[in-house]
Amino acid sequence: MPDAWIRQWGDPALHEPAFAVQTVDELLRRQVRRMQERLLDADGVGLAATQVGIMQRLFVYRWDADSPVEVLVNPRIVDASAERSLFGEGCLSFNHVTVAVERASAVRVEGQDLDGNELRFDVEGYRASLMQHEIDHLDGILTLDRAEPEERWRVLCELLETERLDPALAA
Repeated sequence: MPDAWIRQWGDPALHEPAFAVQTVDELLRRQVRRMQERLLDADGVGLAATQVGIMQRLFVYRWDADSPVEVLVNPRIVDASAERSLFGEGCLSFNHVTVAVERASAVRVEGQDLDGNELRFDVEGYRASLMQHEIDHLDGILTLDRAEPEERWRVLCELLETERLDPALAA
């Protein structure tokens, strides 16, 4: 059962782009702490603010199950490899259904932490997929938007078969 606070596929807000974070105040810090808790509760690796109705450019993530949950504010991909790889990506807005998506194999991502310190990641493989996936959320793009038509159909059928999707949303 999906977390009631995490917006699910079909929610039009998931296709809306987020706005740049201008100010980090106590309200935003509390929202980030709630997002970190939700990510842990859902046993996820990434959660974009837009997935919980916060239309600001930030996401929380962890590299693996034993890693702390970090936050990246105003993230952007500044370089991407020409080499592409196929990744099987889960998404908390799809209740952990995996979608095959082709992405850059390696990326350089820049952003800030909540204190305004500049962060830069040169990542490849799974970590590159994670960063691209969460930044896509902030741009209003979902994995199904990037999936090939046959893969999109497969995922929609899986969601319908397991009754995790309202059939009206598949139309």
